[in-house]
Amino acid sequence: MNWLRRRGIAFWLLAAAFLSATGAAFGPTLARERDVLTLFFVIDITRSMLARDHGTTDAPLSRLEQAKRTIGAVTRRLPCGSKVGLGVFAERRSFPLIEPVEVCANFGPFNEAVAGLEWRMAWEGDSRILGGLASAQDVAQKLGSDLVFITDGHEAPPAPMEGRRTAPSSDTTAGLILGAGGSELVPIPKFDDLGNLDGFYSLQDIAAGARVSIVPPGASKSGNYHPRNNPVGNLAATSTEHLTSVREKYLREIGGEAGLGYAPLGDIGAITAEIDIHTSPHRLDASVDLSPLLGALSLFCILAAYAWNASVVWRRESTLPGHAILAHRTVS
Repeated sequence: MNWLRRRGIAFWLLAAAFLSATGAAFGPTLARERDVLTLFFVIDITRSMLARDHGTTDAPLSRLEQAKRTIGAVTRRLPCGSKVGLGVFAERRSFPLIEPVEVCANFGPFNEAVAGLEWRMAWEGDSRILGGLASAQDVAQKLGSDLVFITDGHEAPPAPMEGRRTAPSSDTTAGLILGAGGSELVPIPKFDDLGNLDGFYSLQDIAAGARVSIVPPGASKSGNYHPRNNPVGNLAATSTEHLTSVREKYLREIGGEAGLGYAPLGDIGAITAEIDIHTSPHRLDASVDLSPLLGALSLFCILAAYAWNASVVWRRESTLPGHAILAHRTVS
């Protein structure tokens, strides 16, 4: 046992580093109770979500791309044991793509699926937000999930100016709406079948498809309304429906009616706060991976051993005469 006593501190630090690294390689876990969530993300993939009013001036992002990044940021913050699912919204229906899966074990494949979403997956060009929200609530309820509904609130055809339906409330589905887009009006881009930019939507494009909207107040008295030939009154002359911004007031209204919270897309602090308030966590015996902790301990021990050896060499050299230091370095 004498040889053990003669070993220096650096030896024991390196031994601890070896044992820690070996332990990390086996992937040990620790069982403990924690609050976990089950979130079902639904992304609006209609044309207005292609407007580029996120990011920076030098590197603008479309609303759809920002939605993907936000989902990645949210899932990265969820504790292991939580589950995440994915769906898309177009026309008046929300369609599930991935049923909720455990976030840590499936983080890579899930985020690859999110990254692959694009506007060409939409089966219709219409965007009826209330119908899509109701459909998303139904899907989330069947999956036993809380809902995260991501949209800019831009209805196509244009929503009625009065007399709209009330958003359906649910006693079993909690969650929130994330409002995509900025507060300033921006054009909606057009793309060809190959995904190349082909200009922007005009007012005439929007008016041509808006033949089923409820008449604006007073349209029948203005002389611009005809029930068959011009059911939206003077939309082509006065509307900004060919431009888009986040319809925050509208989204907050329907979110309140549906019992959902609201946060701006991209504001991760506000999103986290709303998730805490408007979702239903449940207790789960979840496992905590100890490998990162053991790996960090191993690295610390290696660095400490190196620092200790360096300090020992420095102390030895500082106690030797100058000619002895020179001779010592020459021999070394």
